[in-house]
Amino acid sequence: MRFLRQAIALFVATLTLAGCAGTNVAPTGYINAADFRTCLLTLGKDKVGSINSSAISALNDGKKRLGVAAHRSMVDSPEKIEKAIARDISINCSLIIGVGEAFVEPLMNQAKYHRARHFALLLPPGATAQATRDNVAIVTYDLSQPAYVAGFIAAGTSASGQVAAIAGAKNRTNQTLLAAFAKGVARYNTEQAEKNSQAVKVNAKANGNGLYLGEKTTAPQVKGEVETLIKQGADVIFFAEGAQSPAGLSAISKENQDRGKAAKAAAEARESAQPDGEPASNSPSESTGESNPSSEPTAVVPENDAVGSVTAIWYLTDGHQTQSSPAGKTPPVLTSIVPDLSQAMISLIEQARKDRYAANSTQILGTYKNGWVGLTPFYEYDSTVPNGVKKKSQTIEEEFRQGTLKL
Repeated sequence: MRFLRQAIALFVATLTLAGCAGTNVAPTGYINAADFRTCLLTLGKDKVGSINSSAISALNDGKKRLGVAAHRSMVDSPEKIEKAIARDISINCSLIIGVGEAFVEPLMNQAKYHRARHFALLLPPGATAQATRDNVAIVTYDLSQPAYVAGFIAAGTSASGQVAAIAGAKNRTNQTLLAAFAKGVARYNTEQAEKNSQAVKVNAKANGNGLYLGEKTTAPQVKGEVETLIKQGADVIFFAEGAQSPAGLSAISKENQDRGKAAKAAAEARESAQPDGEPASNSPSESTGESNPSSEPTAVVPENDAVGSVTAIWYLTDGHQTQSSPAGKTPPVLTSIVPDLSQAMISLIEQARKDRYAANSTQILGTYKNGWVGLTPFYEYDSTVPNGVKKKSQTIEEEFRQGTLKL
């Protein structure tokens, strides 16, 4: 009898604790967040600005926002991937994510034998793979949409009336990117035509033709091509896949520095040419109270002025944060075309916890519609990008979200 009373008391106490658990009790279809472990596998070193680095940041973001446990491993070579996956299974990972195409086959094989677990692949833009198991999700991105918006912005901020794109290999990804960029420039030209504005020129075509440097580009090659584009008049340059070399940004920074020095020297020369060696004055004439046109100062173009200097549009990572510039200055990156891996990571974790992979079957494309792609802020260039260009670019992004604009 005493044992029965103790059992009843224990049962009541358990119910009471359960009722007081509040947000610590997982909703129906979930397991407790702390018991859900997400494991991330990357191949090779996590270089700053790489998709591996972005995936790690996304994992940390998902851990923080959803309260799940997280673990990540770096695999030295493709031959060690199978063993790394087995290790994650042994430590009871609920969701195992591989970054890159090298993980496709190994994850598919493991998904076949571990039906109670979930697996996911984060693939670079343009990569394709077919999910053969309903407990595998494959994520890739369509960055042609933000490339289109970037083309519009490039045209709208160009002072010279000429913009350019440069790419590595002539593959489907780059052809799609250059075509979208060219179409964005064409959109700007169409909307400016009614104002009798001169059309902005671009070296890319709507069919994807453009400047391709080849499979293996070198820093001197990129630098030389960028210098040529600048000499030809381009003042906004899009660095597509395979062409994102710091050497290209260095060439732009040097050009901007040279322009600034030349403008300063010209202003000083005008001042020294004043009668009796008198410097130019900004103040009104004492005798007339009017401004003296001959003494108007000439503005020196700042290096971070989007309209009047050369800028870059970066690809895949936030170039403003991942790239550097000489003398500790910020890189001349106007904006960057990027996937939002954090949104993808959070979605994968939530879907796996709800066990909904099978229902959503499994190929996921990042677009403006689900918020997984976009452009980075203008940072210090924000005040120099025309407000009309900003507003119209936001309208175009909304067209992509609503599905009214398709490429």
